[in-house]
Amino acid sequence: MENYSSKNQEEMLIGRNAIREALRSGREIDSILIAAGSRRGSLNDILKKAKELKIPVKETDSRRLDILCGKASHQGIIAMVAAHEYSTVDDILYIASQKNEPPFIVIADGISDPHNLGAIIRTAECAGAHGVIIPKRRSVHITP
Repeated sequence: MENYSSKNQEEMLIGRNAIREALRSGREIDSILIAAGSRRGSLNDILKKAKELKIPVKETDSRRLDILCGKASHQGIIAMVAAHEYSTVDDILYIASQKNEPPFIVIADGISDPHNLGAIIRTAECAGAHGVIIPKRRSVHITP
């Protein structure tokens, strides 16, 4: 099970309306946590849209949601969002073409420790890489 204890509130969307609007706007959502047994009402629409977008949905105890969001009213749902906006491969290729250089891209697959990812990114920067590619899911994400 993924450990969310290190997540802070800037990396969470809390409540049905915030998550519904994020889904409508196309905001990048890593996963959605819902309180076990609360798949009714407006949550059905949110979960249907999440399924269409292939966003993982995980059931958890309502008390766990209480702990994660502090005193905020979660309404049975929290979305985990990326701490940073990611670029596309096209963006990386464009940067290389603007510098009139062959693309230099580092691909980091299967990295599970954020410290290792940070070291890879810093090394890539020092080596002149135009970008670093990491998987969208099932990998460590950028952390503060």
